[in-house]
Amino acid sequence: MKSRKVSIILINYNSHQFTYDCVDSILDKTASVANGGVEYEIIVVDNNSVITDYEALKPIVGHGPADGPRIQLIRSRINLGFSGGNMLGVQLADPTTDYYYFLNNDCVLRTDVCTQLATFMDSTPDAGLCGAQMFAGDGSRQVTFGYLPTLASKILGHGFVRSLNPALYPSVRQVYTEPLQVPFVMGSTLFVRASAFDLIGGFDVAHFLYVEEEDLAKRLLLKGYKSYLVPQAEYVHFTGQSTTRNYDIEKEYYISLFHYFRKYHTWPERALFRAYYFIKNGRKFRRDPIYGRLAWFIGRGSPIRESLRYRQPIR
Repeated sequence: MKSRKVSIILINYNSHQFTYDCVDSILDKTASVANGGVEYEIIVVDNNSVITDYEALKPIVGHGPADGPRIQLIRSRINLGFSGGNMLGVQLADPTTDYYYFLNNDCVLRTDVCTQLATFMDSTPDAGLCGAQMFAGDGSRQVTFGYLPTLASKILGHGFVRSLNPALYPSVRQVYTEPLQVPFVMGSTLFVRASAFDLIGGFDVAHFLYVEEEDLAKRLLLKGYKSYLVPQAEYVHFTGQSTTRNYDIEKEYYISLFHYFRKYHTWPERALFRAYYFIKNGRKFRRDPIYGRLAWFIGRGSPIRESLRYRQPIR
């Protein structure tokens, strides 16, 4: 049987110790080809970290056993965000790879995720994307997939639309023991069929920090490829180690969200989405003034020109 090739791509941003821990878990959990595992490489993209963090990351190229996988490190002089950083990693990947595995650096594998997901994808031709079951650092099971945003789900609520179409809206809280088709999987672990990913041109780099996974799943679906959760594969995600929540970060979410709406929804639908999110945030402004600022930002169109991508210095 032909050995499967997996290109694992990690983004580092001022968090080199998480990157080392992630790489160690990959080396520890992934079986060798001789033992039924996959052939793999690890590509680490430093997304313009401060120089001290990058210098601490450099030895990762020689990390692990001498006969282990190839580990590459590339530094971007500009913070390219999630999509752009991963696309830089894709450019270094083996062009004959079968699968790309976009894995957050603040994750560690609990099982042989690469082999498990590759095996599932091998046997599921319509799968363009799949993900493993996520756990928090305290061992608690986490929500691992979500629903693509629609007017019905936002206005009527997920519970109502799930009652009408449970196949399209499976419960995110249920414990699953077998693979399940889902609308999209969380972006901390995206295992993608390389041929399908290449066909759609990869990530849309207009998404700087958010909504990349929804957009990827949607574009794959439009080409006939489905997304799946494979719960037998497990990983831990130490959430949010590279970003700090603030007004600019909150704005970035709505910039990406409304970019998604502009791509896939009509003008009347976009107007209703805007009204929904304007009211949702405006009602909470007494709790925190940031919500009032967000409502105003949404009301004036969530302009993409205000994205953080346009404020990144070149080091």
